[in-house]
Amino acid sequence: MSSYEGLAAMTNMMSSNLGPVYGPGINSAISEAVSRKIIESFDPQVADSKYNETEQLPEYIEAMIPHQVWRKTIYLLSEWYPSSTMLSAALQHIADQGYQAGMMSLSSAPQHTHIFYLLLAECLENMSPANEESIHQKLEELITAVCRREQTYLVARYIFHGVQQKLGAKAAGIRRIDDELETYMLDNYKCPQLAINIQLLLSGLVVGGGNSAVDAAASIIQEEYAATGDVASLYNEYHGAVVSGKLAPPVNILRNGCVLHPIIEQVFGHLWDMTVQKLRPELANIYIWLIAYAALCSNEPIDEATKDTATRY
Repeated sequence: MSSYEGLAAMTNMMSSNLGPVYGPGINSAISEAVSRKIIESFDPQVADSKYNETEQLPEYIEAMIPHQVWRKTIYLLSEWYPSSTMLSAALQHIADQGYQAGMMSLSSAPQHTHIFYLLLAECLENMSPANEESIHQKLEELITAVCRREQTYLVARYIFHGVQQKLGAKAAGIRRIDDELETYMLDNYKCPQLAINIQLLLSGLVVGGGNSAVDAAASIIQEEYAATGDVASLYNEYHGAVVSGKLAPPVNILRNGCVLHPIIEQVFGHLWDMTVQKLRPELANIYIWLIAYAALCSNEPIDEATKDTATRY
């Protein structure tokens, strides 16, 4: 056959002949060279066409998976061609074989939902035996898997939200993980509105949906300033719910750092910043009431004792 190049046979022969001369290091050098050649020559359209005909992975993929160097080659290909059907199936098969830990650093892995669920499950399993000394490293692994994209962040938060609802008071560990993810997105993603919008969606609320507490919180986050009008709207919603016995908006909205910190800054900032004006007592009382509510209350219905204390102030 005129098209036959015999690269595989030639590579094996070179490895066999050069090994005794250059030592075992020659094998890794040849492997890297072959890996580069595979990446240069790979045609995703041809690969997907053949895979779609049989819906079975090629035999050479099966042979590559047990070897780390070739798995890495597949990972690199998936980064270059994230929409390839064949490569997506290869990643799934690699994960099924128990090698999903190597996918943590892949930016393309979270795009494949089935892979993302496996990564998420493995991260949580690794966290289970962690103590205070090792939990931060495990959290970093989870953040790497979850916080690369808005879609995976939303899916993870949705899953954790559902688990918290089912476990109730036993969900303290999941709640801490959930809070860590939100804190990371607020601090590093440079889009605090995303985190608060997702928090609101999980609470069944939508910005611009007619809820004045939601709109006020969104305004504070966007402006990074607790305007009196926004704070008054929050106070009317939360304090009004306490007085009337109605269900208050989720306290997580008020407890969000991007909402609560500007409120604290506005009422106490004059103590450490000469440029911040001291609020009038009647306004300061509203701000302080919201701070106390955020610190002391939960999303559980308020009992009569708490209601009496809250309405007194």
